[in-house]
Amino acid sequence: MSLTFKRHYPLLVILLVATLLLTAGLGNQRIIAYSVPGTLQAETPAVTGTTYSGDVALFDDTIVHSIQVLMADGDFEQMLTTYRETGAKDYFHADVIIDGVQISNVGVRLKGNASLRTAVGGRMAGEVREFGGNFGWGDARPDPGAAGEAPFDPPAGQPPMRPEGQERPFQPDEGAAGALPPEGALPEGQAPAIPGGVPWDPENMPFQPGGDFGGGMGDGTTEVTVDTKIPLMLRFDETVEGQNYQGYTHLALRTYGTSNDAAMLQEPVTNAAARAIGLPVTNTAFASVQLNAGETQLYTLSEAINEQYLAEHFENSDGVLYKAELGSTLRYQGEDPSLYDNSFTQKTRVNDADLAPLIAFMRFLSEADDATFSAELPNYLDVEAFATYLALNNLLVNTDAIVGMNNNYYLYYDDVEQRFTLLMWDANESLGKLAMGGASASYDIYAGQQESSTSQMGGRMRGGMGGGSNTLAARFLNTPEFLALYEGELQRLYQELFVSGFLVKQVETYATLVRTADAGGVLVDPNAYEQAVARVLDFIAQRQAYLAGLPLFSETTTPF
Repeated sequence: MSLTFKRHYPLLVILLVATLLLTAGLGNQRIIAYSVPGTLQAETPAVTGTTYSGDVALFDDTIVHSIQVLMADGDFEQMLTTYRETGAKDYFHADVIIDGVQISNVGVRLKGNASLRTAVGGRMAGEVREFGGNFGWGDARPDPGAAGEAPFDPPAGQPPMRPEGQERPFQPDEGAAGALPPEGALPEGQAPAIPGGVPWDPENMPFQPGGDFGGGMGDGTTEVTVDTKIPLMLRFDETVEGQNYQGYTHLALRTYGTSNDAAMLQEPVTNAAARAIGLPVTNTAFASVQLNAGETQLYTLSEAINEQYLAEHFENSDGVLYKAELGSTLRYQGEDPSLYDNSFTQKTRVNDADLAPLIAFMRFLSEADDATFSAELPNYLDVEAFATYLALNNLLVNTDAIVGMNNNYYLYYDDVEQRFTLLMWDANESLGKLAMGGASASYDIYAGQQESSTSQMGGRMRGGMGGGSNTLAARFLNTPEFLALYEGELQRLYQELFVSGFLVKQVETYATLVRTADAGGVLVDPNAYEQAVARVLDFIAQRQAYLAGLPLFSETTTPF
Protein backbone atom coordinates (compact mmCIF):
# COMPACT_ATOMS: atom_id res chain seq x y z
CA MET A 1 0.00 0.00 0.00
CA SER A 2 1.53 3.29 -1.10
CA LEU A 3 2.07 6.21 1.23
CA THR A 4 -0.33 8.34 -0.77
CA PHE A 5 -3.10 5.73 -0.55
CA LYS A 6 -2.52 5.34 3.20
CA ARG A 7 -2.83 9.11 3.63
CA HIS A 8 -6.27 9.24 1.88
CA TYR A 9 -7.59 5.85 3.04
CA PRO A 10 -9.75 7.30 5.90
CA LEU A 11 -11.45 9.74 3.51
CA LEU A 12 -12.30 6.94 1.09
CA VAL A 13 -13.85 4.90 3.90
CA ILE A 14 -15.98 7.86 5.04
CA LEU A 15 -17.16 8.49 1.47
CA LEU A 16 -18.10 4.83 1.00
CA VAL A 17 -20.08 4.69 4.26
CA ALA A 18 -21.92 7.94 3.44
CA THR A 19 -22.87 6.61 0.00
CA LEU A 20 -24.26 3.40 1.47
CA LEU A 21 -26.30 5.33 4.07
CA LEU A 22 -27.80 7.69 1.49
CA THR A 23 -28.66 4.80 -0.81
CA ALA A 24 -30.38 2.89 1.98
CA GLY A 25 -32.28 5.91 3.31
CA LEU A 26 -33.28 7.69 0.12
CA GLY A 27 -33.25 4.99 -2.53
CA ASN A 28 -37.03 4.98 -2.93
CA GLN A 29 -37.56 8.70 -2.39
CA ARG A 30 -38.40 11.21 -5.11
CA ILE A 31 -35.79 13.96 -5.20
CA ILE A 32 -37.31 17.40 -5.82
CA ALA A 33 -35.10 20.27 -6.92
CA TYR A 34 -36.12 23.23 -4.77
CA SER A 35 -36.15 26.55 -6.52
CA VAL A 36 -34.73 29.89 -5.54
CA PRO A 37 -37.42 32.56 -6.01
CA GLY A 38 -36.89 34.53 -9.19
CA THR A 39 -34.35 32.06 -10.59
CA LEU A 40 -36.40 28.89 -11.07
CA GLN A 41 -33.87 26.10 -11.64
CA ALA A 42 -31.53 28.49 -13.40
CA GLU A 43 -28.81 25.82 -13.32
CA THR A 44 -30.84 23.55 -15.63
CA PRO A 45 -29.53 23.81 -19.20
CA ALA A 46 -32.14 24.86 -21.73
CA VAL A 47 -33.42 22.05 -23.94
CA THR A 48 -36.01 21.79 -26.64
CA GLY A 49 -39.31 21.12 -24.95
CA THR A 50 -42.12 18.77 -25.71
CA THR A 51 -45.55 19.69 -26.99
CA TYR A 52 -47.91 17.83 -24.65
CA SER A 53 -51.33 16.99 -25.96
CA GLY A 54 -54.31 14.80 -25.21
CA ASP A 55 -57.76 13.86 -26.36
CA VAL A 56 -59.41 16.95 -24.83
CA ALA A 57 -58.93 20.46 -26.23
CA LEU A 58 -57.73 22.72 -23.42
CA PHE A 59 -60.35 25.43 -23.99
CA ASP A 60 -63.29 23.25 -24.90
CA ASP A 61 -65.90 25.18 -22.90
CA THR A 62 -68.52 22.45 -23.19
CA ILE A 63 -66.86 20.45 -20.41
CA VAL A 64 -65.40 21.10 -16.95
CA HIS A 65 -61.70 20.28 -17.23
CA SER A 66 -59.57 18.58 -14.57
CA ILE A 67 -56.28 20.07 -13.32
CA GLN A 68 -54.03 19.00 -10.46
CA VAL A 69 -50.98 21.06 -9.44
CA LEU A 70 -48.30 19.14 -7.52
CA MET A 71 -45.58 21.08 -5.74
CA ALA A 72 -43.35 20.52 -2.71
CA ASP A 73 -44.79 21.75 0.58
CA GLY A 74 -41.69 23.86 1.15
CA ASP A 75 -42.07 25.58 -2.20
CA PHE A 76 -45.74 26.25 -1.54
CA GLU A 77 -44.96 27.93 1.79
CA GLN A 78 -42.05 29.89 0.32
CA MET A 79 -44.23 31.11 -2.55
CA LEU A 80 -46.71 32.54 -0.05
CA THR A 81 -44.04 33.96 2.27
CA THR A 82 -42.21 35.69 -0.57
CA TYR A 83 -45.38 37.38 -1.75
CA ARG A 84 -46.52 38.43 1.72
CA GLU A 85 -43.16 39.90 2.64
CA THR A 86 -42.10 41.48 -0.64
CA GLY A 87 -45.08 41.49 -3.01
CA ALA A 88 -43.09 39.42 -5.53
CA LYS A 89 -44.83 36.63 -7.44
CA ASP A 90 -41.98 34.26 -8.22
CA TYR A 91 -42.16 30.97 -10.11
CA PHE A 92 -41.64 27.67 -8.30
CA HIS A 93 -41.40 24.09 -9.51
CA ALA A 94 -44.51 21.97 -10.04
CA ASP A 95 -45.81 19.00 -11.96
CA VAL A 96 -49.25 19.49 -13.50
CA ILE A 97 -51.86 16.98 -14.64
CA ILE A 98 -54.40 18.38 -17.14
CA ASP A 99 -57.28 16.17 -18.25
CA GLY A 100 -55.17 13.11 -17.47
CA VAL A 101 -51.97 14.33 -19.18
CA GLN A 102 -48.98 14.93 -16.88
CA ILE A 103 -46.54 17.75 -17.66
CA SER A 104 -43.37 17.81 -15.56
CA ASN A 105 -41.15 20.76 -14.64
CA VAL A 106 -43.80 23.48 -14.90
CA GLY A 107 -43.40 26.91 -13.31
CA VAL A 108 -46.22 28.00 -10.98
CA ARG A 109 -46.68 31.38 -9.33
CA LEU A 110 -49.35 33.42 -7.62
CA LYS A 111 -51.27 35.82 -9.86
CA GLY A 112 -53.73 38.67 -9.60
CA ASN A 113 -54.09 41.79 -7.50
CA ALA A 114 -57.15 42.20 -5.30
CA SER A 115 -58.26 38.60 -5.89
CA LEU A 116 -54.90 37.38 -4.60
CA ARG A 117 -54.94 39.58 -1.52
CA THR A 118 -58.49 38.47 -0.81
CA ALA A 119 -57.19 34.91 -0.64
CA VAL A 120 -53.79 35.19 1.04
CA GLY A 121 -53.31 38.71 2.43
CA GLY A 122 -49.86 40.24 2.10
CA ARG A 123 -48.31 43.18 0.30
CA MET A 124 -48.64 44.38 -3.25
CA ALA A 125 -45.03 44.92 -4.22
CA GLY A 126 -44.67 47.57 -1.55
CA GLU A 127 -48.20 48.90 -2.27
CA VAL A 128 -46.72 50.67 -5.29
CA ARG A 129 -46.40 48.79 -8.56
CA GLU A 130 -49.62 46.82 -8.45
CA PHE A 131 -51.64 49.99 -8.00
CA GLY A 132 -50.12 52.12 -10.70
CA GLY A 133 -47.72 53.87 -8.35
CA ASN A 134 -50.17 55.73 -6.14
CA PHE A 135 -53.07 53.43 -5.21
CA GLY A 136 -55.51 56.09 -6.20
CA TRP A 137 -54.56 57.84 -9.39
CA GLY A 138 -51.55 56.02 -10.76
CA ASP A 139 -49.43 57.08 -13.71
CA ALA A 140 -46.15 57.33 -11.88
CA ARG A 141 -46.23 60.56 -9.95
CA PRO A 142 -42.92 61.29 -8.20
CA ASP A 143 -42.52 59.94 -4.70
CA PRO A 144 -44.32 62.07 -2.07
CA GLY A 145 -41.91 64.73 -0.95
CA ALA A 146 -39.89 64.78 -4.16
CA ALA A 147 -39.02 68.10 -5.70
CA GLY A 148 -42.15 69.85 -6.86
CA GLU A 149 -44.42 67.20 -5.40
CA ALA A 150 -46.63 67.96 -2.41
CA PRO A 151 -46.99 64.95 -0.09
CA PHE A 152 -50.14 62.96 -0.92
CA ASP A 153 -51.38 65.72 -3.18
CA PRO A 154 -54.20 64.26 -5.33
CA PRO A 155 -55.87 65.67 -8.42
CA ALA A 156 -58.56 68.25 -7.78
CA GLY A 157 -61.63 66.74 -6.20
CA GLN A 158 -59.93 63.49 -5.21
CA PRO A 159 -59.28 62.51 -1.58
CA PRO A 160 -55.61 62.17 -0.60
CA MET A 161 -53.63 58.96 -0.69
CA ARG A 162 -53.51 57.08 2.59
CA PRO A 163 -50.42 58.21 4.55
CA GLU A 164 -48.24 55.51 6.09
CA GLY A 165 -49.78 54.15 9.26
CA GLN A 166 -53.29 55.40 8.51
CA GLU A 167 -55.77 52.56 8.74
CA ARG A 168 -58.77 53.88 6.86
CA PRO A 169 -58.39 54.00 3.06
CA PHE A 170 -58.82 57.13 0.98
CA GLN A 171 -59.69 59.24 4.04
CA PRO A 172 -59.62 63.03 3.55
CA ASP A 173 -60.02 65.45 6.42
CA GLU A 174 -63.14 64.82 8.44
CA GLY A 175 -66.05 66.70 6.94
CA ALA A 176 -64.39 67.17 3.55
CA ALA A 177 -66.08 66.04 0.36
CA GLY A 178 -65.93 62.28 0.11
CA ALA A 179 -64.81 61.78 3.71
CA LEU A 180 -66.10 58.91 5.77
CA PRO A 181 -67.64 59.73 9.15
CA PRO A 182 -65.58 59.17 12.29
CA GLU A 183 -64.87 55.57 13.30
CA GLY A 184 -68.02 53.86 14.49
CA ALA A 185 -71.59 53.63 13.31
CA LEU A 186 -72.76 55.86 10.47
CA PRO A 187 -75.51 58.37 11.20
CA GLU A 188 -78.92 56.88 10.54
CA GLY A 189 -79.78 56.89 6.86
CA GLN A 190 -76.33 58.05 5.76
CA ALA A 191 -74.69 56.02 2.97
CA PRO A 192 -71.24 57.45 2.19
CA ALA A 193 -69.56 56.64 -1.10
CA ILE A 194 -66.02 55.68 -1.91
CA PRO A 195 -64.25 57.75 -4.58
CA GLY A 196 -65.79 57.00 -7.95
CA GLY A 197 -69.32 57.12 -6.63
CA VAL A 198 -69.85 53.53 -5.43
CA PRO A 199 -72.04 53.57 -2.29
CA TRP A 200 -70.70 51.83 0.78
CA ASP A 201 -72.52 48.58 1.48
CA PRO A 202 -70.91 46.79 4.46
CA GLU A 203 -72.64 43.51 3.60
CA ASN A 204 -71.65 43.31 -0.05
CA MET A 205 -68.96 45.81 -0.94
CA PRO A 206 -65.46 44.49 -1.58
CA PHE A 207 -64.14 47.76 -0.12
CA GLN A 208 -64.48 47.70 3.66
CA PRO A 209 -64.19 50.68 6.04
CA GLY A 210 -61.06 50.28 8.11
CA GLY A 211 -59.22 48.08 5.61
CA ASP A 212 -58.28 47.49 2.02
CA PHE A 213 -60.17 45.17 -0.26
CA GLY A 214 -62.29 42.86 1.86
CA GLY A 215 -61.81 39.36 3.12
CA GLY A 216 -58.52 38.98 4.93
CA MET A 217 -56.39 41.35 2.89
CA GLY A 218 -53.77 43.60 4.31
CA ASP A 219 -52.01 42.16 7.36
CA GLY A 220 -50.89 38.83 5.93
CA THR A 221 -52.28 36.84 8.87
CA THR A 222 -54.88 34.95 6.85
CA GLU A 223 -54.31 31.23 7.24
CA VAL A 224 -53.59 29.73 3.83
CA THR A 225 -53.47 26.01 3.03
CA VAL A 226 -53.71 23.90 -0.10
CA ASP A 227 -57.49 24.12 0.39
CA THR A 228 -57.45 27.91 -0.01
CA LYS A 229 -58.74 29.01 -3.41
CA ILE A 230 -55.70 30.83 -4.79
CA PRO A 231 -55.34 32.36 -8.28
CA LEU A 232 -52.32 30.87 -10.05
CA MET A 233 -50.34 31.24 -13.25
CA LEU A 234 -48.81 28.15 -14.88
CA ARG A 235 -45.89 28.54 -17.24
CA PHE A 236 -44.97 25.37 -19.09
CA ASP A 237 -41.70 26.71 -20.54
CA GLU A 238 -40.35 28.35 -17.39
CA THR A 239 -37.89 25.50 -16.75
CA VAL A 240 -37.78 23.66 -20.07
CA GLU A 241 -37.40 25.89 -23.10
CA GLY A 242 -40.10 25.29 -25.68
CA GLN A 243 -42.26 23.07 -23.49
CA ASN A 244 -45.96 23.71 -24.00
CA TYR A 245 -49.40 22.18 -23.62
CA GLN A 246 -51.35 22.04 -26.88
CA GLY A 247 -49.32 25.00 -28.06
CA TYR A 248 -49.95 27.13 -24.95
CA THR A 249 -47.01 28.22 -22.81
CA HIS A 250 -49.05 30.03 -20.12
CA LEU A 251 -52.31 29.20 -18.39
CA ALA A 252 -54.12 31.40 -15.85
CA LEU A 253 -56.18 29.70 -13.12
CA ARG A 254 -58.65 32.33 -11.93
CA THR A 255 -60.83 32.58 -8.86
CA TYR A 256 -63.77 34.88 -8.17
CA GLY A 257 -62.01 38.24 -7.81
CA THR A 258 -62.47 40.68 -4.95
CA SER A 259 -65.55 39.10 -3.37
CA ASN A 260 -66.76 35.53 -3.08
CA ASP A 261 -68.86 34.30 -5.99
CA ALA A 262 -69.54 30.60 -6.27
CA ALA A 263 -70.53 30.58 -9.95
CA MET A 264 -67.69 32.67 -11.45
CA LEU A 265 -69.71 33.35 -14.60
CA GLN A 266 -68.42 36.88 -15.18
CA GLU A 267 -65.37 36.23 -17.32
CA PRO A 268 -66.64 33.25 -19.36
CA VAL A 269 -69.91 35.04 -20.17
CA THR A 270 -68.21 38.36 -20.96
CA ASN A 271 -65.60 36.69 -23.16
CA ALA A 272 -68.30 34.72 -24.99
CA ALA A 273 -70.09 38.02 -25.63
CA ALA A 274 -66.88 39.69 -26.84
CA ARG A 275 -66.20 36.80 -29.20
CA ALA A 276 -69.77 36.93 -30.53
CA ILE A 277 -69.49 40.63 -31.41
CA GLY A 278 -66.12 40.30 -33.12
CA LEU A 279 -63.58 41.40 -30.51
CA PRO A 280 -60.32 39.47 -30.03
CA VAL A 281 -60.50 37.88 -26.60
CA THR A 282 -58.77 35.17 -24.59
CA ASN A 283 -60.10 31.62 -24.57
CA THR A 284 -61.70 30.61 -21.27
CA ALA A 285 -63.24 27.49 -19.76
CA PHE A 286 -64.21 26.02 -16.38
CA ALA A 287 -62.06 23.50 -14.50
CA SER A 288 -61.91 21.41 -11.37
CA VAL A 289 -58.58 22.40 -9.79
CA GLN A 290 -56.75 20.60 -6.99
CA LEU A 291 -53.52 21.79 -5.34
CA ASN A 292 -51.56 18.78 -4.06
CA ALA A 293 -54.02 16.65 -2.05
CA GLY A 294 -56.30 19.57 -1.24
CA GLU A 295 -59.96 20.00 -2.10
CA THR A 296 -61.07 20.09 -5.71
CA GLN A 297 -62.63 23.49 -6.45
CA LEU A 298 -64.22 25.29 -9.37
CA TYR A 299 -61.90 27.67 -11.25
CA THR A 300 -61.91 29.39 -14.61
CA LEU A 301 -59.07 28.89 -17.07
CA SER A 302 -57.73 31.59 -19.34
CA GLU A 303 -54.99 31.73 -21.91
CA ALA A 304 -52.41 34.48 -21.57
CA ILE A 305 -51.98 37.46 -23.87
CA ASN A 306 -48.54 36.85 -25.35
CA GLU A 307 -46.79 36.13 -28.65
CA GLN A 308 -48.99 33.12 -29.35
CA TYR A 309 -52.16 35.13 -28.72
CA LEU A 310 -50.93 37.87 -31.07
CA ALA A 311 -50.19 35.30 -33.78
CA GLU A 312 -53.77 34.05 -33.55
CA HIS A 313 -55.40 37.46 -33.89
CA PHE A 314 -53.08 39.72 -35.92
CA GLU A 315 -51.59 39.40 -39.40
CA ASN A 316 -48.47 41.08 -38.06
CA SER A 317 -47.79 39.52 -34.64
CA ASP A 318 -44.25 40.86 -34.30
CA GLY A 319 -45.24 44.25 -32.88
CA VAL A 320 -44.88 45.47 -29.30
CA LEU A 321 -47.25 44.47 -26.50
CA TYR A 322 -47.75 46.64 -23.40
CA LYS A 323 -49.68 45.61 -20.30
CA ALA A 324 -51.47 48.34 -18.34
CA GLU A 325 -51.03 48.28 -14.58
CA LEU A 326 -53.80 49.42 -12.25
CA GLY A 327 -54.37 53.17 -12.55
CA SER A 328 -52.91 53.49 -16.06
CA THR A 329 -54.88 56.48 -17.35
CA LEU A 330 -52.72 57.08 -20.48
CA ARG A 331 -51.84 60.48 -19.09
CA TYR A 332 -48.67 61.88 -20.69
CA GLN A 333 -45.97 62.43 -18.07
CA GLY A 334 -42.98 63.34 -20.24
CA GLU A 335 -40.44 61.67 -22.51
CA ASP A 336 -38.50 59.79 -19.82
CA PRO A 337 -39.56 56.10 -20.03
CA SER A 338 -38.89 55.61 -16.31
CA LEU A 339 -41.87 57.86 -15.57
CA TYR A 340 -44.13 55.05 -16.79
CA ASP A 341 -42.54 52.19 -14.84
CA ASN A 342 -45.60 51.94 -12.60
CA SER A 343 -48.09 52.34 -15.43
CA PHE A 344 -47.08 49.93 -18.20
CA THR A 345 -45.03 46.76 -18.56
CA GLN A 346 -43.54 45.93 -21.96
CA LYS A 347 -44.26 42.26 -22.68
CA THR A 348 -42.71 41.58 -26.10
CA ARG A 349 -39.54 42.65 -27.92
CA VAL A 350 -38.08 43.89 -24.68
CA ASN A 351 -34.51 43.97 -25.98
CA ASP A 352 -35.08 45.56 -29.38
CA ALA A 353 -38.09 47.86 -28.81
CA ASP A 354 -39.05 50.33 -26.14
CA LEU A 355 -41.84 52.61 -24.91
CA ALA A 356 -41.33 55.24 -27.63
CA PRO A 357 -44.52 54.39 -29.62
CA LEU A 358 -46.61 54.34 -26.44
CA ILE A 359 -45.15 57.62 -25.17
CA ALA A 360 -45.83 59.25 -28.55
CA PHE A 361 -49.43 57.98 -28.37
CA MET A 362 -49.94 59.39 -24.87
CA ARG A 363 -48.40 62.71 -25.89
CA PHE A 364 -50.87 62.91 -28.79
CA LEU A 365 -53.81 62.07 -26.49
CA SER A 366 -52.85 64.76 -24.01
CA GLU A 367 -51.65 67.56 -26.28
CA ALA A 368 -53.52 67.37 -29.60
CA ASP A 369 -56.18 70.03 -30.06
CA ASP A 370 -59.74 68.84 -30.73
CA ALA A 371 -59.54 69.14 -34.52
CA THR A 372 -56.23 67.27 -34.67
CA PHE A 373 -57.49 64.61 -32.27
CA SER A 374 -60.58 64.01 -34.39
CA ALA A 375 -58.67 63.87 -37.65
CA GLU A 376 -55.63 61.84 -36.56
CA LEU A 377 -56.73 59.43 -33.83
CA PRO A 378 -57.47 56.70 -36.45
CA ASN A 379 -53.80 56.92 -37.43
CA TYR A 380 -52.83 55.98 -33.87
CA LEU A 381 -55.62 53.60 -32.83
CA ASP A 382 -58.10 51.08 -34.21
CA VAL A 383 -61.04 53.31 -33.32
CA GLU A 384 -63.72 50.85 -34.46
CA ALA A 385 -62.41 48.13 -32.14
CA PHE A 386 -62.05 50.62 -29.31
CA ALA A 387 -65.65 51.81 -29.71
CA THR A 388 -66.80 48.19 -29.52
CA TYR A 389 -64.62 47.55 -26.47
CA LEU A 390 -66.00 50.60 -24.63
CA ALA A 391 -69.58 49.74 -25.53
CA LEU A 392 -69.23 46.15 -24.33
CA ASN A 393 -67.63 47.04 -21.01
CA ASN A 394 -70.08 49.84 -20.24
CA LEU A 395 -73.11 47.74 -21.19
CA LEU A 396 -71.92 44.83 -19.04
CA VAL A 397 -70.70 47.14 -16.24
CA ASN A 398 -67.13 45.87 -16.25
CA THR A 399 -65.60 48.61 -14.10
CA ASP A 400 -62.29 46.78 -13.64
CA ALA A 401 -61.29 47.88 -17.11
CA ILE A 402 -60.07 51.03 -18.86
CA VAL A 403 -63.00 52.95 -17.37
CA GLY A 404 -63.42 52.74 -13.61
CA MET A 405 -60.18 51.18 -12.40
CA ASN A 406 -58.03 51.98 -15.46
CA ASN A 407 -56.94 48.38 -15.36
CA ASN A 408 -56.89 45.02 -17.13
CA TYR A 409 -56.13 46.04 -20.67
CA TYR A 410 -53.24 45.61 -23.08
CA LEU A 411 -52.13 47.84 -25.91
CA TYR A 412 -50.68 46.13 -28.97
CA TYR A 413 -48.63 48.29 -31.31
CA ASP A 414 -48.57 46.98 -34.87
CA ASP A 415 -45.27 48.37 -36.12
CA VAL A 416 -46.28 47.78 -39.74
CA GLU A 417 -49.53 49.74 -39.62
CA GLN A 418 -48.03 51.91 -36.85
CA ARG A 419 -51.14 52.01 -34.73
CA PHE A 420 -52.48 50.49 -31.50
CA THR A 421 -55.26 48.05 -30.73
CA LEU A 422 -56.65 47.84 -27.20
CA LEU A 423 -57.11 44.27 -25.94
CA MET A 424 -59.46 42.96 -23.23
CA TRP A 425 -58.09 41.00 -20.28
CA ASP A 426 -59.40 39.53 -17.01
CA ALA A 427 -63.14 40.25 -16.92
CA ASN A 428 -63.87 38.45 -13.64
CA GLU A 429 -65.38 41.63 -12.15
CA SER A 430 -67.80 42.15 -15.04
CA LEU A 431 -71.63 41.98 -14.94
CA GLY A 432 -71.77 44.64 -12.24
CA LYS A 433 -69.79 42.58 -9.74
CA LEU A 434 -67.28 45.21 -8.67
CA ALA A 435 -69.90 47.94 -8.51
CA MET A 436 -72.44 45.75 -6.67
CA GLY A 437 -75.73 46.87 -5.25
CA GLY A 438 -78.74 48.14 -7.20
CA ALA A 439 -76.73 51.03 -8.65
CA SER A 440 -74.77 48.69 -10.90
CA ALA A 441 -77.82 48.03 -13.11
CA SER A 442 -78.12 51.76 -13.81
CA TYR A 443 -74.43 52.29 -14.51
CA ASP A 444 -73.95 55.16 -16.95
CA ILE A 445 -73.45 54.01 -20.54
CA TYR A 446 -71.26 57.08 -21.04
CA ALA A 447 -68.89 56.23 -18.20
CA GLY A 448 -65.48 57.47 -19.19
CA GLN A 449 -66.50 61.02 -20.06
CA GLN A 450 -64.53 63.55 -18.08
CA GLU A 451 -67.48 65.57 -16.84
CA SER A 452 -68.98 64.55 -13.50
CA SER A 453 -72.52 65.66 -12.77
CA THR A 454 -73.15 63.38 -9.82
CA SER A 455 -71.28 61.15 -7.39
CA GLN A 456 -73.75 58.30 -7.81
CA MET A 457 -73.08 55.29 -9.97
CA GLY A 458 -75.67 56.40 -12.50
CA GLY A 459 -73.75 59.59 -13.21
CA ARG A 460 -70.60 60.19 -15.20
CA MET A 461 -67.69 58.56 -13.39
CA ARG A 462 -64.27 60.10 -13.07
CA GLY A 463 -62.61 56.80 -12.38
CA GLY A 464 -62.15 57.17 -8.62
CA MET A 465 -59.52 54.91 -7.14
CA GLY A 466 -58.42 53.79 -10.58
CA GLY A 467 -56.59 56.99 -11.33
CA GLY A 468 -59.24 59.45 -12.41
CA SER A 469 -60.56 59.97 -15.91
CA ASN A 470 -58.87 57.93 -18.60
CA THR A 471 -57.41 60.30 -21.18
CA LEU A 472 -58.29 58.16 -24.20
CA ALA A 473 -61.82 57.26 -23.09
CA ALA A 474 -62.64 60.83 -22.05
CA ARG A 475 -61.48 62.45 -25.28
CA PHE A 476 -63.01 59.68 -27.40
CA LEU A 477 -66.48 60.13 -25.90
CA ASN A 478 -66.24 63.90 -26.05
CA THR A 479 -65.49 63.93 -29.78
CA PRO A 480 -68.73 64.00 -31.83
CA GLU A 481 -67.76 61.57 -34.60
CA PHE A 482 -66.30 59.03 -32.15
CA LEU A 483 -69.28 59.42 -29.84
CA ALA A 484 -71.55 58.62 -32.79
CA LEU A 485 -69.46 55.53 -33.56
CA TYR A 486 -69.69 54.47 -29.92
CA GLU A 487 -73.45 54.96 -29.74
CA GLY A 488 -73.88 52.90 -32.89
CA GLU A 489 -71.97 50.07 -31.19
CA LEU A 490 -74.09 50.44 -28.05
CA GLN A 491 -77.23 49.93 -30.11
CA ARG A 492 -75.78 46.96 -32.01
CA LEU A 493 -74.51 45.23 -28.87
CA TYR A 494 -77.72 45.90 -26.98
CA GLN A 495 -79.62 44.04 -29.69
CA GLU A 496 -77.14 41.19 -30.07
CA LEU A 497 -76.49 40.56 -26.39
CA PHE A 498 -79.58 41.67 -24.44
CA VAL A 499 -82.61 41.73 -26.75
CA SER A 500 -81.64 38.48 -28.47
CA GLY A 501 -81.32 36.71 -25.13
CA PHE A 502 -77.67 35.80 -25.77
CA LEU A 503 -76.46 36.66 -22.26
CA VAL A 504 -79.21 34.72 -20.50
CA LYS A 505 -78.69 31.70 -22.76
CA GLN A 506 -74.95 31.78 -22.12
CA VAL A 507 -75.46 31.91 -18.34
CA GLU A 508 -77.91 29.01 -18.48
CA THR A 509 -75.59 26.96 -20.71
CA TYR A 510 -72.62 27.36 -18.37
CA ALA A 511 -74.74 26.80 -15.26
CA THR A 512 -76.15 23.56 -16.68
CA LEU A 513 -72.62 22.44 -17.55
CA VAL A 514 -71.34 22.97 -14.00
CA ARG A 515 -74.41 21.43 -12.37
CA THR A 516 -74.02 18.30 -14.48
CA ALA A 517 -70.28 17.99 -13.82
CA ASP A 518 -70.74 18.60 -10.08
CA ALA A 519 -73.74 16.39 -9.35
CA GLY A 520 -72.25 15.43 -5.97
CA GLY A 521 -71.57 19.00 -4.86
CA VAL A 522 -67.80 18.42 -4.64
CA LEU A 523 -66.63 21.48 -6.56
CA VAL A 524 -68.98 24.08 -5.10
CA ASP A 525 -71.78 24.25 -2.56
CA PRO A 526 -75.01 23.76 -4.58
CA ASN A 527 -77.00 26.38 -2.65
CA ALA A 528 -74.25 28.98 -2.97
CA TYR A 529 -73.93 28.18 -6.66
CA GLU A 530 -77.63 28.62 -7.38
CA GLN A 531 -77.70 31.91 -5.47
CA ALA A 532 -74.72 33.19 -7.47
CA VAL A 533 -76.34 32.20 -10.78
CA ALA A 534 -79.57 33.91 -9.72
CA ARG A 535 -77.68 37.13 -8.93
CA VAL A 536 -76.14 37.18 -12.41
CA LEU A 537 -79.50 36.58 -14.10
CA ASP A 538 -81.09 39.24 -11.91
CA PHE A 539 -78.38 41.72 -12.87
CA ILE A 540 -78.92 41.02 -16.59
CA ALA A 541 -82.69 41.50 -16.23
CA GLN A 542 -82.30 44.74 -14.26
CA ARG A 543 -79.67 46.04 -16.65
CA GLN A 544 -81.83 45.34 -19.69
CA ALA A 545 -84.81 47.03 -18.05
CA TYR A 546 -82.70 50.11 -17.33
CA LEU A 547 -81.26 50.22 -20.85
CA ALA A 548 -84.69 49.78 -22.44
CA GLY A 549 -85.81 53.01 -20.80
CA LEU A 550 -83.00 55.09 -22.29
CA PRO A 551 -83.75 57.14 -25.44
CA LEU A 552 -80.85 55.52 -27.30
CA PHE A 553 -82.51 52.10 -27.01
CA SER A 554 -86.18 53.06 -26.85
CA GLU A 555 -86.88 51.77 -30.36
CA THR A 556 -84.91 48.53 -30.00
CA THR A 557 -86.56 46.78 -27.06
CA THR A 558 -88.68 44.18 -28.88
CA PRO A 559 -87.14 40.69 -28.64
CA PHE A 560 -86.26 38.91 -31.88
